[in-house]
Amino acid sequence: MKTKIPSSGKNRNVVFFFLVIFILSMAFEVWAGINPGQGRRHPSRAFQGHHGQGFLGKGICPQNRTTVQAPDNIRGQKNPIKRTYELLYEGESLFQVDAQPTACKICHGVSGNGLGIMAQGLNPPPRNFTCAETMKNISDGQLFWIIRNGSPGTGMPAFKNLKDREIWLIIHYLRKLSEPKR
Repeated sequence: MKTKIPSSGKNRNVVFFFLVIFILSMAFEVWAGINPGQGRRHPSRAFQGHHGQGFLGKGICPQNRTTVQAPDNIRGQKNPIKRTYELLYEGESLFQVDAQPTACKICHGVSGNGLGIMAQGLNPPPRNFTCAETMKNISDGQLFWIIRNGSPGTGMPAFKNLKDREIWLIIHYLRKLSEPKR
């Protein structure tokens, strides 16, 4: 025995609405180079505008913009901590998880490409630490100053609660991101 489910115009409208949303999302995936329903990018597409976890996309490179300059006595400083694999790992942990008020990856992306989950709403966009052309012109002292004090006119907050050592470890990790992959 079949039970007939009463249908109303309202139910048909809801079904139609979700059908339209589904079709539009599939069309977007095709446009973005994603195999529909698979959630993966087509390898031949360089979809620069992707915002998500920061895995996909190359980010903006080079990034030409000005930020508040650190005082001369700080801007010229070199990282005083000798870089080791263990210290790079500590810097990575701070970047990915432990830095507060929020982990760096939220804006700068997991890979440091400037395409983190919060990047889409920020103008100017977060710094792309994977861009060697941009990073070569930013001194260690300038990075230290910006991390400690934030950057007015951008989304970069001040990390006043980080110890100096922790900031220098993050800077080592940031420098690693712009080095050629071996």
